[in-house]
Amino acid sequence: MQPSEIVLIGVFLSGIATFLLRSGRREQGLPPGPPTVPVLGNVHLLGNGKDLHLRMSQWASTYGDIFSLKISSRTMIVLSSATAVKEVVDKKGWAGSSRPGNYIAEICGTGAESNLIFAPDCPRLRNLRRTLARFFSAQNAPRYLPAQAAESTILLHDLMVHPQDFCESIRRYAYSLTKAFIKSLILNNSYFQVQIMTYGRRAPSFADEDVQQFYSSIDELNHVLAPGVYPLFDIFPFLQYLPVPSSAPWRVLAQRVETVRTGLHTNMCDRVRCGLTAGNKQSAECFVGTVLRSDVPEGEDHFYSYTGIALLDAGSDPTAAFLLSLVLVLAVYPECQARAWKEVNELMGAARLPTLADLAGAPYVRALIKEILRFKPQFPMGVPHLMTDEATYKGHHVPKGSIVVLNTYGIFHDPDVFEDPWIFNPERFLKSEQGTRPGRNADFRDNLIFGGGRRVCPGQSIGQSTMELTAMRLIWGLEFSGARDPVTGTFISRELDWYSSDLIAMPRSFICTMELRSSEHRGIVLQALGEARLYLSQFEGT
Repeated sequence: MQPSEIVLIGVFLSGIATFLLRSGRREQGLPPGPPTVPVLGNVHLLGNGKDLHLRMSQWASTYGDIFSLKISSRTMIVLSSATAVKEVVDKKGWAGSSRPGNYIAEICGTGAESNLIFAPDCPRLRNLRRTLARFFSAQNAPRYLPAQAAESTILLHDLMVHPQDFCESIRRYAYSLTKAFIKSLILNNSYFQVQIMTYGRRAPSFADEDVQQFYSSIDELNHVLAPGVYPLFDIFPFLQYLPVPSSAPWRVLAQRVETVRTGLHTNMCDRVRCGLTAGNKQSAECFVGTVLRSDVPEGEDHFYSYTGIALLDAGSDPTAAFLLSLVLVLAVYPECQARAWKEVNELMGAARLPTLADLAGAPYVRALIKEILRFKPQFPMGVPHLMTDEATYKGHHVPKGSIVVLNTYGIFHDPDVFEDPWIFNPERFLKSEQGTRPGRNADFRDNLIFGGGRRVCPGQSIGQSTMELTAMRLIWGLEFSGARDPVTGTFISRELDWYSSDLIAMPRSFICTMELRSSEHRGIVLQALGEARLYLSQFEGT
């Protein structure tokens, strides 16, 4: 070996050694955080991602509302107050609203090239979000009320007839309403509502193949995308290029998710195309139909049409998570359920179904909904942001290229902001609009649970009204009790420590008893059922 080659090798190895020694160190000017170790930084503290939001909240109590974690050579900034989110993310606009790359999301078919949620900042994303903002604006929200009312009637009937299948009925409802809605737009039922809006077609049964495929894939996807579950591929990018056996468990799972989601997307788009050819109105007016009829540049149609799947992700599972939380809360807190039902009963008795307009006269029900969203937010740590410009907060440097996490759970469980935050207490929202201690709500906004910056959920108005209307109707028609572990029969505690640690916090499987309020309530539901089915028939068979 020539001396010059030895020198080059020495320089190369020295460079690697220097990089490794510096990796993991917290640079000067960054917010404080847990002590680091060489090379890894704080990776060893992430564990397998389980209950990471609880550790984030503990670190916030030690280091403040902005702290940093070193993920090898990368920097993660964690924001744990409404003020920090406002200053670092909201005020920075798109500069604080891009997305970091996610290798696992890419191989699951849910990455930057095909998904609204995980796509980085780019012109087509901005154009798409402007389009969605018009579709789902507060001004357009009333146009979706007939579908929301009809699907929630079906849900109420399903729970009345098959109470033991409440989880499947809720998931169907959320999926169906979403899928059928994007007509120009909560587990069994949640899927249905979103499906109407997106694909102009509802899902009348949880046994439908596309519903089964969607939920089998989304459950696995929520797990693999949860923070801390598979961090090494993004920490050490070179691992992505190493030969990995096709039998590796994570690759098998990712490929299964990708296959199911691609097939689901293709089948749904083919149905819309057939509907367009046949002159079907729902196919023409749904979101995907609008995309397929538009002059989308060649090569861009996949991104825009695949947005339909992303909208199902964003609309179905969070809605279902809230409704399952509602059922769990009502069953575990009978005194809250009794007060909410008394309020609803005084408004309309058993004379008719509640409407969204009735919510104005039900302050405790509104408070109950807000407390559920505070106590168990669907996205405990949101979806990570990527800074494309630097920022400063409280004298701390937030560098360009850093990953920013909105610690939603920690924000809503800060004892300096919320009195006894670990106690479920809807009355806090009767004392102040944001449920906070006096004088501590200046930077809180009603849509904090829907994200921050330019990545706030574009369907927040419709999502909010869906949760509110459905909650009113479930409280009106049914009494819930005895939430239990389906395996041991043990009653679930009032701490509600019964949630997954996935990207979306979903109540784990539970059973409970639900009984119809009266025969008069049954009659009202049956009376409304025919009209609901007639209205929804236009979204079937296309």
